[in-house]
Amino acid sequence: MDSTVNFQTEIQGAEGVRYHKLLSVLDRSLASVVDSFKLEELQAIFPDLAQQIPEKLADSYEQISSYLRNSANADFQAILMQYDMANKLADLDRLVSEAIERKAAASSEDKQPVSSMSPETINRGRSVAIKQAELKRLEAKLDQMKQENAEAFSSLSKQRAVLAEERKRLATTMDMVTKISN
Repeated sequence: MDSTVNFQTEIQGAEGVRYHKLLSVLDRSLASVVDSFKLEELQAIFPDLAQQIPEKLADSYEQISSYLRNSANADFQAILMQYDMANKLADLDRLVSEAIERKAAASSEDKQPVSSMSPETINRGRSVAIKQAELKRLEAKLDQMKQENAEAFSSLSKQRAVLAEERKRLATTMDMVTKISN
């Protein structure tokens, strides 16, 4: 129960724990990338400038590092805003907190947690979902077959009408042939 209280106080901020961890990972990743670009390497690439105007090269290095950090940070922030990560991660934090509260409430009320349920009970719960999915699949297949049957019946009705018309013409022709032959 004590861990539940600590977790809740952590997520009461505007964003939440996961969002702050994501930002922390961004900062560490960005720092490792920018820090891998060293002034000494820049001096090795431009040895003449390093000897002639080392201050300017050091200033350029700082500008490049700052630009890389700011550009990458701005891009990452745009992605976070585009996908509304602050709110989504705050919702996730809230769901986790509620789950922890439910688990704590269930154990305090001596309800049976999922992990202590019998395998038969767990399988029965799973089989219900499987049967419901299968029922939906079969109902969709039945609807498709009904539509195909309706189309086939319509086609059959049209063919019967054509055959009836042909039979009338044939009967008329036979009557004429009979009259002519008599």
